Amino acid sequence: MSSNRQSPKEPLVAIMGTTGTGKSDLAVDLAVRFNGEIINADAMQMYRGLPIITNQISDEEQRGIPHHLLAMVDVDEPTWTVSVFVREASKLIREIRSRGKLPIVVGGTHYYISSLLFGNSLVDSPDENDESTFTAQLEIEKMHPILAGPTENMLEKLKEVDPVMGARWHPEDRRKIKRSLEIFLTTGKRASDIYQEQQRAKGAADSENTSWDALMFWVYANPDILKERLEKRVDKMEQNGLIGEVRTLHEHLRMKTAAGVEVDRTRGIWQSIGFKQFESFLLAEDNGEDINTLDKLKVENMELTKIATRQYARYQLRWLRLKTIPELKHHGALDYLYLLDSSLASDFAPNVLIPASNIMEAYLDGCALPKPASVSKTAKEVLSTYAAQDTSNKPKAEARLCEVCNMTLQTEDQWNKHVNGQRHRRGLKHKSRTALMATHQAKAAQAEDTETAIES
Repeated sequence: MSSNRQSPKEPLVAIMGTTGTGKSDLAVDLAVRFNGEIINADAMQMYRGLPIITNQISDEEQRGIPHHLLAMVDVDEPTWTVSVFVREASKLIREIRSRGKLPIVVGGTHYYISSLLFGNSLVDSPDENDESTFTAQLEIEKMHPILAGPTENMLEKLKEVDPVMGARWHPEDRRKIKRSLEIFLTTGKRASDIYQEQQRAKGAADSENTSWDALMFWVYANPDILKERLEKRVDKMEQNGLIGEVRTLHEHLRMKTAAGVEVDRTRGIWQSIGFKQFESFLLAEDNGEDINTLDKLKVENMELTKIATRQYARYQLRWLRLKTIPELKHHGALDYLYLLDSSLASDFAPNVLIPASNIMEAYLDGCALPKPASVSKTAKEVLSTYAAQDTSNKPKAEARLCEVCNMTLQTEDQWNKHVNGQRHRRGLKHKSRTALMATHQAKAAQAEDTETAIES
């Protein structure tokens, strides 16, 4: 990287990575060293009163550093949309800078961070400053009842008003279908048109060759090591009161239901890992099942929680690989992404904290930054592999439903593989046999009716 770079005019640090890698610990350490304040970019950690199930950093671990957007949303509120997060985080960034401090954004909701860095979120309202962007979700649903109705009705309407987005989403992806339809109903503009406008605006901004100012840290752990770490973390969460928090949520939901209030469990805190997985245990408790049954369900639900946690980590990693890296390549900013290997917890300081501090010091002083691949062997291997991937020829997503197998395929390639696969062929044979049986039964019934008519 060029040695004649200047100190950033508007410094910003973003810390990303999968769950369980130590992002929060790094953020606090950098904030202490460089006079920073932290902005939470984890959607679930915004909810108050649930520190265990959402894995919130404790007051002691915060070390007196201000943490914004943490534990400040009620459980009955929906998850923040991307544009609301970007707007509020941007305000906080300006306020933090005005105090002469360094804004540090940290979290695992990578589409939040991506939209903040790259400006690729869909807007809620034609007017970015319009307070209607904060209109409660329930009020929006009162204005547009279809948003509270069945997913298939929303998808049918979306295909009518915005065919591009209607074809993009999986028929069962209620959240994305609802979001796209909500954009049209509340703004009068199609989400696909807004996205195209943003792409054009981004292209125009890119042509101005504006310099990149944000510094990014990717806290990474070897997948095998991370798997074991996440399982231990779930065990620790259970010891610290996970089931108690889940039970509180379950009781809250039960009271809402008893009061005739319909709760959309496809969004908000109801999507948190742990709640859905322990539902069978809680229902068994309600039904007064014996201790042996409860113990068995508890073990099964713990395993489901561990599986869901591992799946979420893979999803986060996939986002970084398929979304963040290509965006950085597009902006010519890959040299500002530093991978820090937190695989060995005992070496967290020499492998993560110290390198990050040295890089931060050079970044803020306007000195030459080291090449990201030079930080560690792991950084060189992972970054070179991901940077070399080609995502330019990804097939266009267009969901197609196989009625034989009751499966939805997102791309043409997936569709072709499916219809030529064994599962589909078995489905066709089963459907053929079923049709023959139905025909045979119909003929037999007809013959029986004929005989009955003759006898009578």
